[in-house]
This record gives sequence, structure tokens and C-alpha cells, in this order.
Amino acid sequence: MSANSESTKISLVVFITLLGLILTLPWLDRPFYSRGEPREALVAQSMLATGNWISPPAYNGAVPSKPPFSHWLIGVSSLPGGEVTEVTSRLPSALAFVIFNVYFLSFLLKRVSTQNALFAVLILVSSAEWFRAAVSCRVDTILSASLAGALLSLYSWRERGRRGFPLLSASLIACAGLTKGPIGIALPLGIFSLFELVEGERSVRNLARVIARALIIAAPVIVVVSLWYIAGYAQRGDVFLDKIWYENVARLTSSMEDEPHKHSVFYLIGMLFLGLLPWALVWGAASVGGLSQARASIKALPSWWRESSELHRFAALSAGMIFLFFCVPSSKRSVYLLPAYPFIALVAAELLEKWRSASGRFLTTLSSVLTGVSLTLVAATVCVLIYPATPKLELFSRAFWGSLSPLRLFGGLALVGSIFRFRKLSALRDPVARLACSMVAAIALLSFFVIEPVLYQISPKGWLASKAFTSSVDISSRERLYSFGSEAYASSFYLKKPFYVVTSRPESGALVFLERRNLERFRSEIAPDAVEVARFNSGLEGEKKGLLVVKLP
Repeated sequence: MSANSESTKISLVVFITLLGLILTLPWLDRPFYSRGEPREALVAQSMLATGNWISPPAYNGAVPSKPPFSHWLIGVSSLPGGEVTEVTSRLPSALAFVIFNVYFLSFLLKRVSTQNALFAVLILVSSAEWFRAAVSCRVDTILSASLAGALLSLYSWRERGRRGFPLLSASLIACAGLTKGPIGIALPLGIFSLFELVEGERSVRNLARVIARALIIAAPVIVVVSLWYIAGYAQRGDVFLDKIWYENVARLTSSMEDEPHKHSVFYLIGMLFLGLLPWALVWGAASVGGLSQARASIKALPSWWRESSELHRFAALSAGMIFLFFCVPSSKRSVYLLPAYPFIALVAAELLEKWRSASGRFLTTLSSVLTGVSLTLVAATVCVLIYPATPKLELFSRAFWGSLSPLRLFGGLALVGSIFRFRKLSALRDPVARLACSMVAAIALLSFFVIEPVLYQISPKGWLASKAFTSSVDISSRERLYSFGSEAYASSFYLKKPFYVVTSRPESGALVFLERRNLERFRSEIAPDAVEVARFNSGLEGEKKGLLVVKLP
């Protein structure tokens, strides 16, 4: 390997590392406006408040719905400051995003061309769903990085002739198991074992060897993960087992009573398309452009499988099995497919290279067109933000200007500056690489400077503005607070008080948080004499979605 080639690869690793840090760290302090983020942060907050790191009381005193690995990471990152904040809640996801992207690039640089490796990572980084999860206080990025990292590590172990015990693979599988449950263990080992069978000899002896390898890896992982399950049961008893059964067996077998997130397979297909934006549009445009390689990849999949490298077959199998697995339960969410995104990006990068060879001019033209469209949209957005023509646009404008901070401005400038700084690298001179960098910059700037502040302002979820809202409510003398109709996760987080769901009339003087649309039902079912003490309407919310606090005489 030439010194120049080695220097280029080191520069690309530095570039991807800086890109990941710039894309995440400046924006971690955004207030919670969704339901899921404060729900996970509350568990870590409870860990620090109670000292219980096994199964701390979640909202309403319940057993947390997920194993604690992601909450442990949040808790550890919060220890220096002594409290859980938006930044420390999202930091583990951001670091998992950065570390996995660098590992993915380093893995690919040893096995595919420098160009192909860079394409794959840039496609992954700029895919909407992968990027969105990186700056969220959820388990999804940590699970995806652990699960996909375990699969890549197992593949590397196979390349080495399966010598020794794959400690890194087992550690990552254990992390996945402690993040999501048994699925985090069964899925990577199942996918890798299936690949071993597909690529190996067709015999009973080989099947026995594959099963034995999987069991050898699984055994210590199960022992380690079981320690938490045993400790959780010892602490919580049958209610712990009920929650584990509900979240794993009942969800997988579609036997949950409430069936949350119930969707068809077509939902997953649609959400995968949206999650892969803007690249889904690029592939669509390339196919419409009449590229023979694009048509061949669709019409001749068996031929593609035979002609592709072992690594690309492994990526295609991994992505396909992850998708098919999550088609089984009725409960489906777009983030369940996140572990497949690195493998989809790898296959997509190979297709882009083939398409470039077949019609480089088309991709160059496409890059120029998309860059022009992006610049036009940016210019139009700037005009709207500076000169809003309607009350709704004025709301967006206020949200945008209110979201600016020196750190975020620096982050935006650093993002653009880093791309320009490394543009002279040979790997970044390719039209596809230029297109990828444009996508990264566009989706990041659009999300952080336009979409995020607007969503924060107009989100219909009544608990989004609790940071501003709860400051107007006197809760200093109350041990517990209540909610009715929906969970006030963010309010509980910002007030640092346990909340309980109202099912019968609470004590005199109790404060109950609810949405305005539920006020009449609350008065008819719980307390007709409840008195309103605070009100908040956010953004474009109507009166029915306003947030209320009522007090019981």
C-alpha cells in the first residue's frame, strides 16, 4: 500500500469523525418536544435520584419497558454534572453514531475501494432516519450500532478463519441484548448463521458446526445478560416478568392487548423509503434515467447475487433478514429497521459505482440539478424567514430565529467548512462523492435550522412546551403529580417529580396535568369540581390541544 493511499484513508477517517461530531454535538441541547425522548430520559433520571440502576421506577412507578444499557450510558454521562439533561440524554446516541460511522468506514476501507467505502458511509450518514436517530434520546441508535457492529465483527471473524473466540462480537451482542432484549442476541447470531449456511457446504455436518458456533458465542452473552434479568426479578418480582413477557413475547407474537404501532408490511416499505431520503430519490431518478445497471439489479437479482462479492452478499442478506424479521409482528415502527441501514448503504454504494461507470455524465448532471434545487430551496427559505408573508410563516420565522445560538451557528459553519476543507481529497472529487457531501450538508442544515425549530413550535403533542409551561406551576410542596388522558413525560422530566396516572380521585390539593380536550371527561369521571390553575397553548395548537393544570379542592 502506498504512503499516499494510506494518508488518504487516514484523512477520510478524520473527515468522517469530524463530520459526525459536527452533525450531532452542537444540537444536543434542543428541548424535548416528542413523547419518546423524555420517557427514556426519565428512567435515567430515576436511576440517579433513587440509586437503583437495575429497575428504577419509571413513569407511574412502572417497570421500564426496555433493558437498561442505554439508560446506564445516559446515567454515566450525567454523573459529572449531577443531573440528567437534554445533552447528557442524547450524548450516548451521538457518540454511538460517530463511533459506528468511523468503524464502518475503517471496516470497508480494508475490503472495498476507497471510493466505495466513502460512498457507503456518506449515504448512511445522510439517510434521514439514521441521521435523525443520532440526535435523539432513544435506544435505537445504540441498538443499531451494537447489532450492525456485531454483524460486521462476526464477518471479520469469519475472514480470519474463525480463530479464537470473537470477543468484540460477543460484547456487542451483549450490548444489543441489554438494550432491546433477546432480539438483540437472536437476530445477529441468526443472520450470521444463515449466511454461513448459504455460503458453506450443504450438509448436516456443516449445519451442526454452524449451530455449535452460534451456541458457543451465545452462551457467555446469555450468562451476562441474564444477570440483569435475575436481579430485576429479585427486585420487582412478577410485575417484572409481566413486563418482559409483554415487551418481548407478546410484541413478537402480536398478542399485545393494546397492539401499539399496529401497521401492515406496506407501512414498513413506505417508512424505509422515507428513511432513506434523499437517496431514495436519487436511486429512483437513476432508474428512470434508463441506466442498464439499475434495470439489471432489479430484473436479475439471482445473477447479481452470483456476481457480487461475498461482502455484498452478506450485506444484502443482513438487510433483507432484518426487514423480514420486523415484518412478522403487528407492531411496526420505522426505527426498527435502523440496523439494516448500514448494509443497505453498502449495497447502494456498489450500485452507485456501477451506475457511474455506465453513465457518469448522468450522475454528474443529477448532482448539478440537485445542488441547484437545494440552493434554490435554501434561498427561498431564507426569504421566508426574513420576510414572512402570513401569520403561519411568521410563526416559522420566530421559531427559526429563536433556535439560533452561537454554538449552532458555529456547527453549521463548521459543517460547510469541513466539507470544503477536505474537498481536494481524490476520493471527494468524484461526482457521486460531491453529491453525497451536498446531501449531508443539506439534510443537516435543513433539519437543525428549519425542521427542528418548527416542529418544536408546532408539534401537536401537548407536552412539548413543558419546559416553559411548568415554570409557571408551583409544585414545590408536592411529593407527586398526576396526569390524565396521556402521560406527561416531559413535564415529569423537567419538574423532576414523579407523575402518576389518575384512575380515581386523588387527594385534596392534587395537581393534575391534562390536555384541554380531556377536561370534560376528567370532570365527569374524576372530579367535577376541579379548578383550572394554569394553561398553555403552543404554536399552531388549537384550544382542544392546549395543556392544562387543574387543582382538586
